[in-house]
Amino acid sequence: MTTALIIGASGMVGSRLVRELDADGGGINVRLASRRRETVQEWRSAGRDAVVLDLDRPATFAEALAGVDRVFLLTGYTAAMLYQSKTLVDAAQDAGVNHFVHLGVFTSGRDLVPHYTWHELIETYIEASGMAWTHIQPNVITDSVLITEPSIAQTKTFSLPWQNAARGWVSAGDIAAVAAAVLREGPDVHAGKSYGLSTEVLTGTQVAEILSDALGTTITCTAEDLEGLEAHVQTLTDAGVRLYMESAVQTMQQSINGNMASTAIVHDDVLTVLGRPGTTMARWADQNLWTRHLKARP
Repeated sequence: MTTALIIGASGMVGSRLVRELDADGGGINVRLASRRRETVQEWRSAGRDAVVLDLDRPATFAEALAGVDRVFLLTGYTAAMLYQSKTLVDAAQDAGVNHFVHLGVFTSGRDLVPHYTWHELIETYIEASGMAWTHIQPNVITDSVLITEPSIAQTKTFSLPWQNAARGWVSAGDIAAVAAAVLREGPDVHAGKSYGLSTEVLTGTQVAEILSDALGTTITCTAEDLEGLEAHVQTLTDAGVRLYMESAVQTMQQSINGNMASTAIVHDDVLTVLGRPGTTMARWADQNLWTRHLKARP
């Protein structure tokens, strides 16, 4: 049986990916990876194939990769992604992995944004490894911005650091569904493919209008204090995280300045992979804001 190693299995996208693969009813053995030993033990107690894999500790790679055919890699928000990914790709190649699936970022390939470039360099290294590869490249992940505590349904507002610039959006559920299809169907179908996930382009004002319609109440979008965010980033003690977040702030500023138009486009490879269109903001709101925050419609 084919074994797929899921790195980032407890995160927002990774946990959804695991549920998608579980729902398939067989055909692929899903191996869950976490750097936290207690998480791995919980998974094992539930009967799951689970391993400790710490991207900052290459010594944990060989055991985690033993017998693995396919790898899904999702790195954290840190400049250390370069070292982490390079050493993992080398270990996967040594372990005989035949399909490497990487979650990157939606980019034109010429954006002057450091962490976009890091993802591009990682993808180039994967392509040179000799393993079959597939790149999944999402634009702004709806859930990461609009799933908040307290919820938008409670606060009636949300903020965007790129102010009212138009951005492309895609749901975490769609990213997971595409990744699951790639891992299930494998390199015979998906080798050498880059899938851009940008379902629709919306400004903050347009998102607020859609959420207002979905919730039946007025939702407002405000501009986050970018200078305050930048000042906060400078207080971060982890150098890798600080460098990544400095790059993220740069992306937001370039969006405000109108320099990210090349990524503010619709490119719906959800349709390419799954045969259905990507989830619109309106449908996402109906599926998530009621069920997650309000539990049921009045």
